[in-house]
Amino acid sequence: MESLFLSLLSTLLFSTNETKLTLEISNIRHTTGTLRVGVFREGSTFGSTYTKPDFGQMVPVGGKKEERTVMSLPPGRYALALYHDTNDNWKLDKNFVGYPKEPFGFSNNYRPIFTGPKFEDCAFEVKDNGSSVLKIKLLN
Repeated sequence: MESLFLSLLSTLLFSTNETKLTLEISNIRHTTGTLRVGVFREGSTFGSTYTKPDFGQMVPVGGKKEERTVMSLPPGRYALALYHDTNDNWKLDKNFVGYPKEPFGFSNNYRPIFTGPKFEDCAFEVKDNGSSVLKIKLLN
């Protein structure tokens, strides 16, 4: 009985309620490459050049103008950044002034003007209700 109680207690303490986040990515203009998605938790160094995302997803582009993918995330506040790696070289290619040469996008469809976004610019909530949908239009 005691071992059953301890097993149940550890399951409750260490389990995470994951929610399905559906990403609907539009304005895909290139028929090859991979969409590389990074999701950052609140408090991470979102927007920093060398930051690794807390969650990631790679979506092969299959010649469609829109792609849809689903990620599992625990409830919380996040920011999302993605880019279309058209040449599959695992990096966001930029021009001589540092502006992306490959399509990119952010949650809340944030459009950078002079600098990259801050977490608050792209923040969205994943609630513990089963599923959320996030629509992102790539900037080319």
